[in-house]
Amino acid sequence: MTLNIRNPLSYLFTAVLAACLVLGISQNAQAHKGHAGSTVTFTKTKAALKAMLPTEARITKRKQPLSKKAVAWAEKTYGVKLDDDLYSYYLATDKQSKAIVAAAYVGETSYRHGNLKFSVGIDADNRITQVAVLGINEKYVVDFDSNIGTGLIADYAGLSLNVLITKANALASSDKATREFATAVRDAAVLLAAFIHSNQ
Repeated sequence: MTLNIRNPLSYLFTAVLAACLVLGISQNAQAHKGHAGSTVTFTKTKAALKAMLPTEARITKRKQPLSKKAVAWAEKTYGVKLDDDLYSYYLATDKQSKAIVAAAYVGETSYRHGNLKFSVGIDADNRITQVAVLGINEKYVVDFDSNIGTGLIADYAGLSLNVLITKANALASSDKATREFATAVRDAAVLLAAFIHSNQ
């Protein structure tokens, strides 16, 4: 009787090959990330939040999941599909009445081979109080500096959510920085509106 070792060896070879490919892809992705350079900070988070939230309000940082009910509300009301994940955001409430007066979100999203850090604020009427490009990898500073701006972006302040969504849709064929920033701002603003709606 002879043992058939061909199959076990082929399985081992396949497993090793797969591991090498995964490792190679992971290292390649990391190498690309490194090519983007270090993050350049334009505005500190604290300064951005100060511009987005009323100073006389009570500011609390919350971490909570977005319920499936809130996800459904956001899609029905604004046509934006959100994930029912756990999110951190800032909520501003009136010190006397405890009513919600504003909210802000600080997020990070992939941009090319780097990361874009941004923030968005809205008031209780679902109008943008302010948005900001907080930071981007040094290789892509030129993309934002020449197309959107850096730090606080005045073009968005005062927009209603419906106007913001129309703006984001209109920018879908713009340069990569403009359209991806507009989409990130839109999604964050709708996320905040969903949290405000679910906390009322």
